[in-house]
Amino acid sequence: MIELPRVASAGPVPAVSREQEGGRLGLPADFLIDRDGRVLAEKHGEHAYDQWSADELPALVSRAARPRRC
Repeated sequence: MIELPRVASAGPVPAVSREQEGGRLGLPADFLIDRDGRVLAEKHGEHAYDQWSADELPALVSRAARPRRC
């Protein structure tokens, strides 16, 4: 069994704002991140179901895999 370290509590967690843009839970955002932690592509949704499609993702990955020009 793995023991996790104890973390000091900063008190109760505040509730999600009801006045947040895009509704109570906000809007989606997708990020394509490489192994070094760099963001290669990002998409900030305009509505709850606005995410990359399964067709867009392979194109984004292949474009990101191309060598960069100096």
